[in-house]
Amino acid sequence: MPYEEFLKWNSYFRDRPVGFREDNRTYMLLRAQGIKANPEDLFPTIRAIKMAEEISKTPNQAIPKGKFLERMLAARNGDGSTLNIGAKNDKFGSN
Repeated sequence: MPYEEFLKWNSYFRDRPVGFREDNRTYMLLRAQGIKANPEDLFPTIRAIKMAEEISKTPNQAIPKGKFLERMLAARNGDGSTLNIGAKNDKFGSN
């Protein structure tokens, strides 16, 4: 299995954990019997699905934030190297 496919399967099972359908079905049966609790409180698989839905609604919250990350993203040649990655006509002849 290629690594990219492996990452996609990991993402899929994180967003849709194994057994969430059974937990949802069990919650519906409990609800019919009069249980008033939220499904997220009873079943971690349903909680994971709700969290994935919330993250997908606000994608900017899924991106990590912080002062260190801001400095890393703003840094250019911060290590003193002369290699300019992504620049046109660099000394290696790419681009």
